[in-house]
Amino acid sequence: MGLFWNKIEDKSIFDGEGGVDIDALYKHTVTENIVAQSDQPLSVTIKDGQFDINKINSYEGETLRKFEFRPQNFDQFIGQNEAKDRLKTVIKKVKKGLKSHILIDGIKGHGKSTIVELFAKQIDAHVINRIGKQVNVDNLVDIINEINSSKKKNVVLFIDEFDTMDWKVIKVLNPIIESFEISGKKIKPFIFASATINKHILIKNNPDTLDRIPTHIKLNRYNSVEMLQILEQYIKQLYSNEKIEPEALMVIAENCKYNPRTSIALLEEYIVEQNIKKVMSNCNIIKNGLNSIDIKILQTLNESNKAIGANALAMKVRISQQEYEREFEPYLIEYDYINRVPSRVITEKGKQLLEELQ
Repeated sequence: MGLFWNKIEDKSIFDGEGGVDIDALYKHTVTENIVAQSDQPLSVTIKDGQFDINKINSYEGETLRKFEFRPQNFDQFIGQNEAKDRLKTVIKKVKKGLKSHILIDGIKGHGKSTIVELFAKQIDAHVINRIGKQVNVDNLVDIINEINSSKKKNVVLFIDEFDTMDWKVIKVLNPIIESFEISGKKIKPFIFASATINKHILIKNNPDTLDRIPTHIKLNRYNSVEMLQILEQYIKQLYSNEKIEPEALMVIAENCKYNPRTSIALLEEYIVEQNIKKVMSNCNIIKNGLNSIDIKILQTLNESNKAIGANALAMKVRISQQEYEREFEPYLIEYDYINRVPSRVITEKGKQLLEELQ
């Protein structure tokens, strides 16, 4: 189905309730109608990028060691007890046949995809994974047909980075996740699961879609105790024969910004180097997980006699505004090194840290 959204200027395609009048929408098509769908299993093709995995020759050589460990059940998923309890309730809703869509909101590296996979495993679901920006109106048809043709009772459509999906496609998605029907075509009931690190973008641009998702779950930042548990479990599963000093694990747990993905990267560098000081130096970590850019941000704010906006601050430390807001600001604000008033100012804790480093 070839729909050129950028050529559509008539807003009558929208039904006024956050959905799309598909019949009106089709009047604006500039290519041929939908071709008949085959009963054969669908292949996975990213059409926009012409990336067809069916053309890839699978590697048949020597099998290497496991590269990562992923929790296989909720007990192995350390921490996030509130999120796990909410999902256990959603599982009960699924068994009762109730609408069970979920949105997972959390910091990068905190296991959003993993916890959705565990949820899907608990309900023995067929899982369809997509990245938000990859989904267009063409492959949305393929997704719907995959849902309808699934032999399993439960189907989970998981859209990661949901905030990156084109808003026009989300508008088409609205009636689908609300009533499992679109333009008279019935769709097999499924669970819509999505994940984002930018929920505020969805709140701004797609509040009607969020209203159609009954369960919103936030993953919170870990603490040092939980980080140690995650590291110890990871070592047991993958690196039980490696020499790892307990003191080094503690340093990693306290200098990874309480992010599991970062902690694993530091652990693997330590396994190679066997020198935690060298690892901290190589990764440019100065104190409390803060690196030289974090410190430069604090120094810039400390030297200013007024609050600084995000763009100006990012320029002064020679990074992009997007990188500043995504990679640095959340941690600095959460741990009270800076404040927004609404521009950025350094706190007393931030000033004290700079004094300690001097």
